[in-house]
Parts: sequence; C-alpha cells; structure tokens
Amino acid sequence: MVGRGPAALAALLAACHGEPKLPAGDPATPDIVLVSIDTLRADHLSCYGHDRPTSPFIDGLAKRGARFAEARSAAPWTLPSHTTILTGQGIATHGVVEDTLSVDPGTPLLAEVLRARGYATGGFVATMYVSSLFGFDRGFDRFEDFGIHTEKRNLRGEVVAEDVVDEALDWWADLPPGRPAFAFLHVYDVHYTYDPPEPYASMFDRPPRKGDPRYRNYFYFLKHPLTPEQFEHQRAQYDEAIRYVDDQLARLDAAIRKAGRRARWVVLADHGEEFGERGAWGHAHTLYPEQLHVPLVMAGPGIPEGRVVEGFVGTEDVAPTVAAWAGATGLRADGIDLAPVLAGQPAPARAFYAATSRFATNRVSWLEDGYRLDWDLGAGVQELYDERADPGETRDLLGRRAPWPFPRMAAPLGTSTSPAARASQARP
Repeated sequence: MVGRGPAALAALLAACHGEPKLPAGDPATPDIVLVSIDTLRADHLSCYGHDRPTSPFIDGLAKRGARFAEARSAAPWTLPSHTTILTGQGIATHGVVEDTLSVDPGTPLLAEVLRARGYATGGFVATMYVSSLFGFDRGFDRFEDFGIHTEKRNLRGEVVAEDVVDEALDWWADLPPGRPAFAFLHVYDVHYTYDPPEPYASMFDRPPRKGDPRYRNYFYFLKHPLTPEQFEHQRAQYDEAIRYVDDQLARLDAAIRKAGRRARWVVLADHGEEFGERGAWGHAHTLYPEQLHVPLVMAGPGIPEGRVVEGFVGTEDVAPTVAAWAGATGLRADGIDLAPVLAGQPAPARAFYAATSRFATNRVSWLEDGYRLDWDLGAGVQELYDERADPGETRDLLGRRAPWPFPRMAAPLGTSTSPAARASQARP
C-alpha cells in the first residue's frame, strides 16, 4: 500500500466504504474544511522534509496551496491550543490553561461567526479536550464528540480518523443543495499510543508486539528513557499513524470532489511530540520546537499555489484568516488575517507567547525577532535560542548566570502586561 498514489488509495477507500453522495455546493462560496491532527509535529510530514512518505495527501495540498514553514502553537497540549485555534486568541487572553477551565461563553468561536454568514457548520472531534464538555460545540449545527468525556476513555483512543470522517460525510450528505459548509475535524490517532490499523501498523517498521513500551507519563521517561531501538519503533508507529490519518483525509477530499464541490482546506496540529530530544517522551511539559513547531497548510480557491511562507505565524491566526474568507466578523482575535502573507507579503514581525502549567510544570516562552526566551519558572532557569541559526534549539545562548544579551527583547518584555513579561520583570 505504500506505493499507491493518494488519489488511487482514496478511491479504493471510498469504494470500500460506500461513501454517501454529497449534494452540490454553492459555486460562488467554497466550503471550508479545518482539520486538526492532534500531536503532529511539523518535521514528520514529507512536505516539511521527513524522509518517510507519511503525508502524500497533505503534501499535495501544500503543492497546490501554501505551506507555512514556521507556524507556532501557543501551548503544548490540547485544551489551550484548541481554544486558541478556534477563538483566534492567545492563551494570555483566553486563559484556558487548565482542564478545570473552559471557553468563556462570551468569547465568540469560529463556528458561530461562520454560521451567522450562512454556512452549515459541523464539528467532529475525537478527544474530550475539544468536546462539548469544554464548550466547543457552540456554533455548530451538528457536533459529534462521541461521548468522550472522561480521561480513561480519552486515552484509549477509541475514536479513530475513519469514524470522524464517516460522521462528517454523513452530515454533509444531508445538507440542502447549494449551502456552503464549514467542517471542523479533529483526529487523535497521532496521539500516543499510535495504534493505526493494518496495513498501516507495519508500513514503516515491524508490527507491534507484546512487550513494546506503553506510554506512562513524561516524568517516568525522564528517569527511565527508552532505548534507541525502542524510540525508533515508537517513531515508526507515530509515522504510520500519520499516514493512516492522511489517507482518511484523502478519502474525505475524494467525496467532496466527486460532488463537484469546491473547498478551502486548512490542516494543522495543536502541538507536537517529544521523542527523547530533551530526555523524555510525550508532550505538555516543555516549549521546545518539537512541541510548538506545528504544520500549517492552506489550499483551495483563491490561495496561491506552491507558496512557502518562511516567517513566523501563530495558530491564533487561523480563525481570523478563515473568518475573513467568509466575510465574517465578530471574533475578538489576537491573531491576524494571513491573506496579505498568502499574497506574498512578508509575515509581520510580532511576538509569540506560549506557556504550560500542565501537571507539575510551569514554563513560559517568548519568541520575538528570531530569538526565543524559555523560562522554567519552577526551576528558576532561563534559556535563550537563536531560531534562525539553531532551529532545533540545541545551543542555549543565555545560561543560568549569563547577563541579558539582547536589550531589544528586554524592552517589549518589560512593558508588556503578559505573563511572560511579568516573569521577565521578576528575573534575578
């Protein structure tokens, strides 16, 4: 199956499923498909340089659309990062940083402003952290979270990409002809335990077997790291899960095209995954690029083909960009409409704040002018990285006792009211 092209494989999958027939769309108003692939780091997609064929469909979107080389998430775990994606607000604005919090009912969500513009809105999600439990169903005509409202069910990963796509297609098939659609799909297969079905489970490596490490928690693996062979097997399983998701998205695209509908696609991730780069395995605990550098691909009518945006953008830019496509207003976003960037203008110089206080961590990040300040507030340790010269963040320019070497960064940090700024002001 590795050798099949995405179009041929999509046709095969569609034939096996007996896909429902979608109605004709609005010729003047493309549908909008927003896909969040949980835990997908950018450098494991082929179009971002990965050496395995993990993403033929997404690669195709990037070729006929735009790929953002340096998109950054606001948080390394699902709830705060999706709040940013669907509101356009940074985490310092929306404040949803713990799972005891949820989206403020007064904060407009992307689905609400699109529905007000006449779009049919459908949301299909595979994790509790983007579920109705946290208010993410607001604005959707149909919202399916499969009842995943407990952590035990959530971590079992019982809802797979196939289920999500099936539900989306069933909803789409019932729409009246001529009505534009906004579909939000969230898939969880790339989150551990990376268990795609065969033939994917042995596509890039040996099949899983009894005795393979099962994920425990980040701190456990700091003390008990995997062997190189074990890490390589987990990476292969991760890549196999990506390919499974990619093929399911190709199946969705095939159904849309068969109906003659036009669609604008946005594919991104909420955060990435660490595979031993900082000594452990997992996410939510650090703010390094393997967790915050996420893929972002846009394609469809009006989006220039083959464009690669090199400057920094944030996941907070997704909602205002999509809303602008629809002529929708009402978001109270911190992010920007990326239309000028897609048209060829440089990405504007901005600062990007990120943070995590998940479990026993407390870290903040400030990215500006090509440098990123990382502050572990619990340990009282700062690090500084040159993102252009050292994109993997392997060389700390600051050190524990070094003087502050970049005064141009100190000024905005000292005058801002963000949590990162307050942390900077407290620096000994």
